[in-house]
Amino acid sequence: MSSEKKLTLKRLVIFLIISYLPFMILIPILWAVYKEPLYTGKNEQLAVISYLVGVFGMMIPAAAHLITRLVTNEGFGGTYLGVHFKRRAGYWAASVIIPLLEGIAALILLWALFLKGTAFGDAYPNINMQSVGAYLLQLSFSIIIFFPAFGEEWGWRGYMMPKLFELMPRPAAIVVGGVIWGLWHAPLTVAGHNFGVDYPGYPFAGIGLMCLFCVLMNCILTLVTEKTGSIYPAAFMHMIHNNMNTAALLSLFASEAAIKQAGELSLGETMLADSCFTAIAAAVCFILFIRKDKVQKAAE
Repeated sequence: MSSEKKLTLKRLVIFLIISYLPFMILIPILWAVYKEPLYTGKNEQLAVISYLVGVFGMMIPAAAHLITRLVTNEGFGGTYLGVHFKRRAGYWAASVIIPLLEGIAALILLWALFLKGTAFGDAYPNINMQSVGAYLLQLSFSIIIFFPAFGEEWGWRGYMMPKLFELMPRPAAIVVGGVIWGLWHAPLTVAGHNFGVDYPGYPFAGIGLMCLFCVLMNCILTLVTEKTGSIYPAAFMHMIHNNMNTAALLSLFASEAAIKQAGELSLGETMLADSCFTAIAAAVCFILFIRKDKVQKAAE
């Protein structure tokens, strides 16, 4: 390994240690203090703490990015903080359109696959001007509060992925980066975030599914970041995805019976409906990364 790659690896390790440690330390302490998982406990104070941990925890990778650059004297070149629209507007638009299509596709798949015997209009009776207005308000709110998502994106896509691209082929870097990102969520997953604590295979099934989902999202978010040369579209996409998720859309459009049926689905069934469109988009992005890797190798 060349000295340049050794330095890149050193910086990546420092970044990952700083990114991983806060959750690994804080969440077990909170669990021990409150005697129940952070995200499934019934203590009202714990509910507030869990929200704050989630919001401020998303800023940890950005802090790790900044600290790593400072302590290793890396400087601040190539930080993806610029705004570039020329010939890239389509990717900026995609950062909003793709997560919206994900949510809509999830509702349709939930109905088609799992709400058997229920007419579409009965499953989603609240598709009207009032709920559409609430949907648009939720969307605007997602874009406004993109800062927590910026925290993750400036860390993972703005720092980790460029380092991984220096160390390995691009397709491998996408997979490795997605797994690293997924494992970073592991303390949250163990504490009940996203999946709860009462599913078969807890917590390893949840951790594995989170890693798989993060690999898929890493394909899309990394491509958007590279094509725009900016971290902001990925931050918009990330926050819209989080804020316009299936649960939020069900609360806006679905009947109580449909919400109840959706709540009774297994973890695998829920992930299938939630991630089908994401998987298709990720597959397209992954093919583009493979092609670019081949072009780069041919040019060497």
